[in-house]
Order: sequence, then structure tokens, then C-alpha cells
Amino acid sequence: MKKTMRRVAAIGCAAVVTLAVSRAPADVPGSVMTMDEKVFTGTIGWKSAARKFVVTITTSSRQQIETELAPEQVKKMLIAKPRGFDEAAQAVQAGKGEGAIPILDKIAQDYAMLQWDEPATRWLVEAYMQKGEPANAVKAAERIIALRPETGYKGDMAVTYWQALLKSDRAAKLEGLLDDAVKSGQREASAYALILRGDLILKRGDSKENLEAALRDGYLRVITLFRAVRAAQPEALYKTAKCLEKLGQTARAGEQMDLLRKDFAASEWARKP
Repeated sequence: MKKTMRRVAAIGCAAVVTLAVSRAPADVPGSVMTMDEKVFTGTIGWKSAARKFVVTITTSSRQQIETELAPEQVKKMLIAKPRGFDEAAQAVQAGKGEGAIPILDKIAQDYAMLQWDEPATRWLVEAYMQKGEPANAVKAAERIIALRPETGYKGDMAVTYWQALLKSDRAAKLEGLLDDAVKSGQREASAYALILRGDLILKRGDSKENLEAALRDGYLRVITLFRAVRAAQPEALYKTAKCLEKLGQTARAGEQMDLLRKDFAASEWARKP
């Protein structure tokens, strides 16, 4: 394994973070459980042309037995975490994602369809957004969406991908994915899709008509219909308050901000002016 040193800016000083670049072979060791509970342990590869996994088992007599499995046959996959993944993810979480981009990009490509591509891409997309490169964030996300279309409208990567589409002025694409998220029936995906729908409406301008539509079709729906999705509430409350403020409804706006600061005091949205 080779190691790559990346210099990462830290607040008030320069810090050097060492991240190990994963150099996964074509096949990686691991186990696959099929839908009928059979377990295959060996080396696992992905045949992109055939869209099948190949599990190679080496017997005690060194004979190699290959088993091909379609994605719909696989219930669960267990593959060791790639070296460097944790350090790269932590760098992004700390707001220092630029130095983690080469590592995450390598993992995402080396582990295509092999468990770790999706988590690596999730952080890669966020790292590109931190760097101010939404077009590259979209490109990275759509590489995995081509393999698993559902990752475009549900799962950990989806919201950041939507934000990247919004910043890249891909309104038509975003609208379709937000509809898919709501139709998916997943409450968290639906809640965040409604927030992005409000954001998309306001991207056209903050006219009275747009502000009312963003509230009606986006933020207020999250507050009233998706209260159980606690993670989405702070952003929805804050954006509701700001829309009401611009509409001249200062008393109602103040009520939303009071609720935000009371119930979600630890949220970053509660600290915003």
C-alpha cells in the first residue's frame, strides 16, 4: 500500500493529515449472503458488462470455483473496510474535505458495487461541495447512480447530490428526483425532498408568489407532516421563519425561530441569525 500525504488547512494553523490511498485489487476478500441464506466466502469481483458478482472460492487442493450472482440474488455483503476510509470521512466531517478527495475517489472506483463505493461516494460528493465544485459532485454521484439508480433519491448521499444539482442549475433533473423521493415512502427522504423543493422554488427569486409556494409546497409540509423526522426540523423551521420574515409576517417568523432555538438549540440552524 502506498500512502499519500495531503496538506489540509486548519483553523489558525496548518495541519498535515496522512490518508492511506486504497489500492484494492480487481477482486477483494469477503463474504456474500444470498437471498436464500447461502453464504459464499472468497474473493469477490464485479463484472460490469454482465452486471454480475463473481465469488471465487479456493479449495484446500487449490482448485478455484467461481460462482456468479446477480445483484437481486444478494441479500448482504461483508467486505473489510478499505484502508484510509475512516481518515478521509473524518476529514470531510471536519470541513477539510479537499485533501480527502483523491482517497475517496479511488475507493469509490476500486470498490464499485462492492459495499464501500456508496459510503465513499457519499463523502466524496460532500468534499466536492466543500471545495465549491458542485459539477464534480454531480459527476461523482452519477457514477454510482448509474449502477444503483435508487441512490439518487434515497440514502445518505441523496440530499448532498440534490444540493449539488441545485447549485449546478439542473432544475429538471432535481425535480424528478424529488418526486421519486416522495413517492418512495421513506419519511426521511420525503422530508428532505420537501426542503429541497422549497429551495428550488426560491432559486427562481423571492417574490411573494415564490415565498408562499416554498412554504406551502416545501418547508411547512416538513413541519406539519414530518415532525417525526427530527433531523429535518431545524432546517425547515429556519427556512420557514425566513420566508415569513420576507413576507412581512414577523410575529409568525419569531414564533418559528423561538421553537427552533428551544427544541433544537444544538443545531447549526439555531445559531444562524
